[in-house]
Amino acid sequence: MFEPQDHPDDIPYPGGPPTPPYDVAGWTLAMQMGIDFDRILDGFDGPFETIEGLKAPRLAGRVDDARAGWFLSHEVNDAFTAVSRLLANRQQVYWLTQPVSVNGTTWPVGTFWIPARGNARRIIETAARDHGLVFVGAQQAPASSALRLREPRIALVDRYGGSMPSGWTRWLFEQFEVPHTVVFPQELDAGNLHRKYDVIVFVDGLIPDSDRAGGRMFGSFDESTVPAEYRSWLGSITVDRTVPQLRRFLENGGTILTIGSSTALAKHLGLPVANALVENGEDLPRSKFYVPTSLLEVAVAKDHPLAHGMRERAIVVYGNSPTFRITGDGVTPIAHFDSATPLRSGWAWGQQYLENGVAIAEASVGKGKLFLFGPEIAFRAQPHGTFKFLFNGIYYGTAEAASLR
Repeated sequence: MFEPQDHPDDIPYPGGPPTPPYDVAGWTLAMQMGIDFDRILDGFDGPFETIEGLKAPRLAGRVDDARAGWFLSHEVNDAFTAVSRLLANRQQVYWLTQPVSVNGTTWPVGTFWIPARGNARRIIETAARDHGLVFVGAQQAPASSALRLREPRIALVDRYGGSMPSGWTRWLFEQFEVPHTVVFPQELDAGNLHRKYDVIVFVDGLIPDSDRAGGRMFGSFDESTVPAEYRSWLGSITVDRTVPQLRRFLENGGTILTIGSSTALAKHLGLPVANALVENGEDLPRSKFYVPTSLLEVAVAKDHPLAHGMRERAIVVYGNSPTFRITGDGVTPIAHFDSATPLRSGWAWGQQYLENGVAIAEASVGKGKLFLFGPEIAFRAQPHGTFKFLFNGIYYGTAEAASLR
């Protein structure tokens, strides 16, 4: 849980490439969850008491008295549960885009502001009790520019037979009470997506690099054997049919989140994004670069809305994930590898090739936003330290500029 996994380079014969670890190589939970800790080897004492049996931790939530409203930190993942509840009940929620100082406390960019209107207090009192959230009251609204959030209509893409990453993301949305609809390729291909959805989420493995690389997960089968109620789930996402509909969705102001290999959408849209892991114009072979799922460190542009609530450095789950080189305008890097040795837990052969590669980026397409997440920011619902990238993409992508002055 706390110690990093450290795999040796297993060289089977002199001059040969190493034998890679099987499956996941690094999973240190404390790193995935962004937890700082100290390893103490010497004895120590303190004001401790014995606890009999198992007890749930006491959550020290709080809601201050307030005339104007409440500040809520963006650094806590559970803040998004409160945001989801408020928006579902048609309460106003704002996201500050500049720091604000109130009574000696400076609230950074990204802080949520909740006006004291309607039944907002009742909702946040429940959230404070359920999740230990602290809502700091203010007697007047902050004089700040902000984003006004709205409840997004979210489409989470899946496929017949089931995408495991999509299933984990669905479970994650359920835990944080993020409303969503599971959709399948036929609905995407039918078009008019902007009339039904504001955000579309593609997890790893859904958008193919080419139509030749697509196809069904389980090979060919007789579709007549599929029960009638599930036949609308059949089909595949293709460059030929699906991508034009996604382009129209973006141009009409929609937001698309792509994770892992689904970031291939950037290439299909002709955006100035290239593979950073190349040498002499060719993709790096496995003998030179290979990273089974491990934990790597990236530098984060934490003042960008997609990274609000994050620290300047983050640990990401990386498994031969797409790594980008930006080749033109219209694409903004959000997180990148600023070291030739980013490995923190696991195994990374040729990790030096990652230096200066972009891990996360935002691209503008028409009126819309496309977010590219190379690493697995929601891998099996474990990396709490990068959940904010996912939630920020959903709510920032659909927010509207506002002023609280």
